[in-house]
Amino acid sequence: MHRYLLAGTALATLAAPLAAQTLVENKRTNPIRTSQLNGGTGGSIKVTDKGSIELTSGSAITVDTSHDVFNAGKIVVTNADGASGIEVIGDRKANITNSGTITVDETYTATDLDNDKDLDGPFAVGTDRAAIRVRGHLDGDIKHTGTINVEGNHSSGISVAGQLDGDLIHDGKTNVIGDDSVGVEAGDVTGNVRLAGTISVVGKGAVGAHLGDIDGSMVVQGDIISTGYRYTTPP
Repeated sequence: MHRYLLAGTALATLAAPLAAQTLVENKRTNPIRTSQLNGGTGGSIKVTDKGSIELTSGSAITVDTSHDVFNAGKIVVTNADGASGIEVIGDRKANITNSGTITVDETYTATDLDNDKDLDGPFAVGTDRAAIRVRGHLDGDIKHTGTINVEGNHSSGISVAGQLDGDLIHDGKTNVIGDDSVGVEAGDVTGNVRLAGTISVVGKGAVGAHLGDIDGSMVVQGDIISTGYRYTTPP
């Protein structure tokens, strides 16, 4: 059974193997893969509150080993189709935590083409973007208490393609703009799910949240908004 949530509150721990942690403490303009850290043995990553990863292509952090990622700073990927802020490849054991900002956007801006005092054109022109994306099964928790901004069609704020053996905790802000996009999506979840804070998705076919079966508790304590309209009141 799948659950679609349009409008409308679980706990965490578990971890991957212990390893040296790589800190990002200033601006970085090239991506990071967990498998390339610590001389190729792999390691966890922490972006501190003073650190950032800023790209114009690809994914900022790729988790291709079983190691944790914690972002307290800023992750930005601009004008890149198929891009992710944090991307988990394959079946992994890891915790993904975001208390900072993840932005996967584009420079396109809608304009008033016919001078009727409202914007015209598509909501977005890029496609297949995500702030936090898990392409397989994840054994661990996903916790988001920061801010996510995504612009793109067929895109998502948080996306888990397979099963999540852990908790999914959303206490932050997630904004997604683009047709056929979703705020938070996951397959089956063996732990608890908490959807608090704010989830907002704007575009044709927009979905606030889409989840599979949940073995633990399901708590919704926040605003989940989805609309296909640019304006909900007359301009």
